[in-house]
Amino acid sequence: MEKEKEKKKKRAAKVFCYYCERQFENEKILVQHQEAKHFKCHVCNQKLSTASGMAIHVLQVHEEAVSKVPNAIPGRESTEIEIFGMQGIPDDILAAHYGEGEQAISRTLRSFPPADYLFKVESVSVLLNTRIEKYESGSFEVGGYKWRLCLYPNGKNKSEGKGHVSLYLEISDTENLPLGWELCGQDRRYTNDMHSSTYLDADSKARHFNVINTRCGIAQFLSLYELKDPCNGYLMDDCCIFGAEVFVIKYSGKGECLSVIKDPADEKLILYPRGNQKAKNKSLSLFLELASFETLHQRKLYAEFELSIKDQKSSVYIKPSHGDVWFSDSIKNWGFLNFISQSDLHDKPDHFLLNGTLIVQAKITLMIYSRNI
Repeated sequence: MEKEKEKKKKRAAKVFCYYCERQFENEKILVQHQEAKHFKCHVCNQKLSTASGMAIHVLQVHEEAVSKVPNAIPGRESTEIEIFGMQGIPDDILAAHYGEGEQAISRTLRSFPPADYLFKVESVSVLLNTRIEKYESGSFEVGGYKWRLCLYPNGKNKSEGKGHVSLYLEISDTENLPLGWELCGQDRRYTNDMHSSTYLDADSKARHFNVINTRCGIAQFLSLYELKDPCNGYLMDDCCIFGAEVFVIKYSGKGECLSVIKDPADEKLILYPRGNQKAKNKSLSLFLELASFETLHQRKLYAEFELSIKDQKSSVYIKPSHGDVWFSDSIKNWGFLNFISQSDLHDKPDHFLLNGTLIVQAKITLMIYSRNI
């Protein structure tokens, strides 16, 4: 929680332009900068609010095509990404800018292959020299959903993947999903070190997938330098292997709720006049029992209570004994074997026993019940 607060505080203090990396005091000044430097029509100097808006304006009004954002650094010239101020900046670029990349994605080695999908690429040197920007794998099913890997051999330039292999996971077959579908999942992507038979495990944080966000990935999954370095073992005989594991975080419909019962009821007292078990013929035993414990259905009920006996001569309840217990299928009653000794009970005539009558009392001070939700 503290780390998340620090992250938000850090980001709020550093507002920057996606297109040129300049920093500003606040987002209002940033928006003015974008309109003047990146979203201004080069023909009539009209300022637009987004890159796509500028491109549409130039095409419709001046009949010219604009494919690059003016004054943008290499890799961020695309007019297809909708940026307004700080809104719309891809997560991996935000993480890289604020130095959070290593926190968002952890990288470890493991000895066994990914469980869900393997993707082998042969003739990698040929692939890297083609005009193939992206390759989408076949679909594989995990958690009731269909997925596919998206590989950018030379990096996804729009997300600062230049000089790297970019690897993304995408939910496919979305047209057959119900209206308003949404799920939470965590994905892990791998590449194989064939020298040591280990896999580089890139474990990203859990993310929401919905009709707008159908993919997530790592723009800088593996640098081309690391890929080609023979010491790393990622490339052998001009072949490399990628893979994926997907964990769909799906609510199972099971859970429980712990709540306080304001008006405790359905309890009864069990009294053993001559004592029970080890207290036989020594004390009076008194226990509290739930009258309807069969309704617990493998759940639990916590009670704090007080048991006392009435001094009928003074009309005052005395000798209170306090107890607490979790009632369950295996614990149906709780109380005191030696509630009051036989000697105390009979040595004071007309106090506890009056005309053969004994009065005891139970007070439930707290009752908490766990129930299914």
